[in-house]
Amino acid sequence: MVKNVATELLSEEAERRGLLSDGQFGSRKGWSAIDAAAIMVDRAHAAWTNSHITCVLLMDIEAAFPSVAKRRLVNLMKVRQMDGDLVRWTESFLSQRTVEMIIEGNTMERHPVEAGVPQGSPVSPILIAIYTSGLIKWVEEYVSEDKGLSFVDDLGWVATGNDLNHVVSILERCAAKSIEWASRQGLQLETATTEAALFTCRRGHRKHLQPELTAKIRVRNGYIRFNAQATRWLGVCMDTHLTFKEHHIRCMKKARAA
Repeated sequence: MVKNVATELLSEEAERRGLLSDGQFGSRKGWSAIDAAAIMVDRAHAAWTNSHITCVLLMDIEAAFPSVAKRRLVNLMKVRQMDGDLVRWTESFLSQRTVEMIIEGNTMERHPVEAGVPQGSPVSPILIAIYTSGLIKWVEEYVSEDKGLSFVDDLGWVATGNDLNHVVSILERCAAKSIEWASRQGLQLETATTEAALFTCRRGHRKHLQPELTAKIRVRNGYIRFNAQATRWLGVCMDTHLTFKEHHIRCMKKARAA
C-alpha cells in the first residue's frame, strides 16, 4: 500500500518538475503502451501524406533494474528539486536491501545489495523513468530530426524522410548518442535485442519491399537489419489507425483533466 502511494506521488512530482520527456510513456497517469503505439502509427501515416517513409530503431537498456545506482538517482532527484520527503523515502527504500536465492527448495545465505531497484515492485518503474529521464531529451538535442518513445526501459527512435539512406543515418546517430549517454550513467544498451522496422505505405507483394529491407543500421560494431515481420504488421495497423488515434486522444484528455 505504501509503495503504491509512493509510486503515485513520485509520478506526480516528476510531472510537476517537467522531469519526463513527452516521449516517456511508462509510469505516467493516463499514458500507456497503447498510446505509444498510437503515436508511432500516427507519425508513420503523417509521413506517408508527404510520400515519406518512417523507420524506428528499438533498443533495450540492459539489466536496467539491477543497474540503477542509488547515489546517482538520489542526487538527480535533489538536483531537479524534487520534494525532499520523496527523496528521503527513495533513499530509505533503496538502503539496507538484501537478496537471497532459493535453489531446489534450499535457501541460500542473504547478501547485501548496493545497487539496483527491486524488479516487481510497483515503485521501481517510475524510479527507472526518473533515472533515465534525460536520455530522450539529450539525444533529441543532438539529433533534431528524430523523436524518441520510451516505456520504462524500452526505447524507440523514430525518424522519417524521403530517402532511406538519410533516415538510416539519423537512426545511427541516435544509437551512438544513446550508447554514449547510457555509458555516462553506468548503463548499457543491449545490442542483441535491438530491432529495426521500416514503415512504408507501399502495398502489394512482399517483393516490392525487398530492395529497401536490405538496408542496415550500424549500432556499435554491428549492423541491425529491418524486421520484415514488423514491416508487414503496420499494413494491418493501417485499418485500425483511427481507433488507435482516437484512443490516444481520449487518454490525453483524461490525463489533462486529472
